[in-house]
Amino acid sequence: MKKNIITAWLLAAVYWTSGAQVITPDDAIRSAMATHPTAKAAALGVRAKTFSEKGALNLPNPEVNMESPTGEFYAVGVLQSFEFPTVYVRQKQVAKAETALARAAQKVTENDLRYNVRVLYLEAQAGLFVKQQWFSRDSLYRLIAAASQRQFDAGEIDFLQKTLVENEASQVHEEWRASEQTAATALDLLAGYAGVSSQAALQPLQADSMILAAPEMNNPAVAYEQQAVQLAENQVSLEKSRALPNFSIGYLNQGPRNTPLDYRFRASVGIPLWAGQYKSGVNAARTESEAAVARAEAQSQAVRLQYDRIQNELSNAITKVKYYQKEALPRSRTIISTALRLREAGQTDYVTFLRTLDEAYSIQRDYAAELQRAETARIQLLYLSGQ
Repeated sequence: MKKNIITAWLLAAVYWTSGAQVITPDDAIRSAMATHPTAKAAALGVRAKTFSEKGALNLPNPEVNMESPTGEFYAVGVLQSFEFPTVYVRQKQVAKAETALARAAQKVTENDLRYNVRVLYLEAQAGLFVKQQWFSRDSLYRLIAAASQRQFDAGEIDFLQKTLVENEASQVHEEWRASEQTAATALDLLAGYAGVSSQAALQPLQADSMILAAPEMNNPAVAYEQQAVQLAENQVSLEKSRALPNFSIGYLNQGPRNTPLDYRFRASVGIPLWAGQYKSGVNAARTESEAAVARAEAQSQAVRLQYDRIQNELSNAITKVKYYQKEALPRSRTIISTALRLREAGQTDYVTFLRTLDEAYSIQRDYAAELQRAETARIQLLYLSGQ
């Protein structure tokens, strides 16, 4: 029986590894960046703001008119209005700030994409990891069930023990089938979101990829709010400049046909007499600027608190993972091998044997859960740091 059990474990290893092309999380992220609609929408948003920036001058259309000032003939005139030059400078600054805000929004979108892909990749990894655990256990329990049937036929065990073994083996087999479906669903979700093949192999879930060193804080959501502050400040400057005089210059012959050219031009200056409406616009822009500053501070504080909390969670999770690797997992393997040896020697009944195996395999399930928890915390840290 022991040789058969070793064979089952080797088959489990073969089942876990395949010849399919292995895709890494970075491969999946690159694919999502190239194919996901939100990434395309963010890039188009930046492009649209770039086009709008070119039209920041926004001069009014010239007026062409025809009239008869003297009542003797019709004269054609042209009139062009202008804002104070400072207004155009501020409009250009606002347009550039809006483009920068769109780029900041694109960074936020890309960061969200990276996070979602990593989470889906981890779920698929964990699903395959758990499926491999259940497959290994199912292979072992099928051999145990076959051995119990032979022992029952030989009169070495009673019907109750045989039935208990068959029931346990059946439950383990169903758990393996369920884990297989869960893993397939996780792979399909990853494939659909990142635009990769659902038949591709993934890197195995392991602790080697975990990094305890804290990445540098560069959160895109915080950068977005800070850029919104810059845009709001530019809006304040623009509203202030609207209170400056405007101008118009034109051409129209208002005298006889032989009026000298120098006397055919006209110019006017718009006097900003209605100060109240300009003041209200400046106050509204200034209030929005103060609100933007408050939002940026709140966002920065929230990210910092979350970052510190998750960093602590990662440290604790890695400590537990190291404990499982150094002590709990070797102990579980020792328990399984000892239980198998005692069962082969007839020194323990099947009830105690199955309970012992279940306790040993529960250690392996707990290890998988802790490993996934640690990787989840690491992914959250990368998300908060904008990586």
